[in-house]
Amino acid sequence: MQKTLNLVNAPAGKRLAAWVIDQIIPALAVGIASGATLPAVLDSAGVAQQEALATFTMALLIASVVSLAYTVWLWGWQASAGKTPGNLVLGLRVTSEEGTAAGWGPIFLRWVIISVSGVVPVIGPILMLLSNIWDTNHQRQGWHDKVARTLVVDVNTGRNPLTSGGLYGPSTFAPGAMQPGDPGHPETGVSVPPASRWPAFNPAVAAGPISSVPGAGPAAAPGAPQPGAPQQPAQPSSGPFPGPATGAPVSRPAPGVQPAVNAPDATGPSAPAPAEVPAPATSGAGQSSSGYNENQVVLVGGTAETATPGDPDQEMGSTQLRSHVSAGPAAVRLRFDDGQSHVLAGAALVGRNPAAAAGETVDLLIPFADMGRSVSKTHLHLTVDSTGVWVTDRNSTNGSGVTPHGGERQRLDPGQPVLAAVGSTVHFGDRSFTVSAA
Repeated sequence: MQKTLNLVNAPAGKRLAAWVIDQIIPALAVGIASGATLPAVLDSAGVAQQEALATFTMALLIASVVSLAYTVWLWGWQASAGKTPGNLVLGLRVTSEEGTAAGWGPIFLRWVIISVSGVVPVIGPILMLLSNIWDTNHQRQGWHDKVARTLVVDVNTGRNPLTSGGLYGPSTFAPGAMQPGDPGHPETGVSVPPASRWPAFNPAVAAGPISSVPGAGPAAAPGAPQPGAPQQPAQPSSGPFPGPATGAPVSRPAPGVQPAVNAPDATGPSAPAPAEVPAPATSGAGQSSSGYNENQVVLVGGTAETATPGDPDQEMGSTQLRSHVSAGPAAVRLRFDDGQSHVLAGAALVGRNPAAAAGETVDLLIPFADMGRSVSKTHLHLTVDSTGVWVTDRNSTNGSGVTPHGGERQRLDPGQPVLAAVGSTVHFGDRSFTVSAA
């Protein structure tokens, strides 16, 4: 009985064992024919030996015809249903790369390649059948499979693509992942109720600024009065974010800023400096992944210092905050469970075939091959921080999570960044990677 709805690559040992089982019938036919007639050839002489030799030749011919008939039957069964006696016993199926019946041509090509490897007796075919061990793509295909464009899947452990809609399966195996008319979708031409689908990806949500950090309370809005601080009159602002009280726009402070204390004036003590606002690291010099400049001076309750640095309206009644790059690793290393390792110094996308949304800029695309729907096409957005990586789930089908070192797994809400500190494990679908210092 299958244990997962994903496709599972057949282990190399099972592939070799299935091939050995498939050779039993031809070996028995030749063995019986030889065992029944060869002793008479060896024990006789003269005319009797010639007659025994003729009998031996006829027996081998019959055995060859039986083996040929068996081979043709096996060829057709594997081409149409992915089955052979060995595959049936061990729960394997041979399919095309699309998860459909492989067809006569690819199966014949696989056999030819295995036969040619027999020029090195015994060792050649064994190495060929075990060659998927050296496939860096999750040990997915042997050399003969790559040439024939075939797959070998374990249907005892995972899904059988031949009976469940091909490589990606019907919508019941991947809710919201396929549209009617897509290859493998069983309801082609039939509309899918909107309620049964995941919401469409919203770049503004997934790539927007970080508004909170797990385990911390909501950050105070820029310009908001601090506890115990004297009230100050609000000042107009030209920033793009609406103010919390009046609805008027206010400037968002740059991430990781440090407060600069104003000189005291004659009217009274200055207000305490606002707390540092945590946010993901920048993806470029002076520019954050959310699009605002880290090198500007932001006035809490006022406007950014831009065109007129000597303007008294910008110098009075406001606390100045200047960006400060905190110490920390400039890059991190991502170690995936399939052996891949990538050094990330900016922003990246992870998925089966990741692609940036319209207007989105990333530094690295990390394709992660996955035969089933465990990993979505564009599954995660990553941004380097001084203490780790900010991870955002991109409305994936099977979800994502972060497990801190020695902690419990936290499920990610689509579009909400979560910090994976160095030492954490990030889960996406059924796969994962760990975050370490580069």
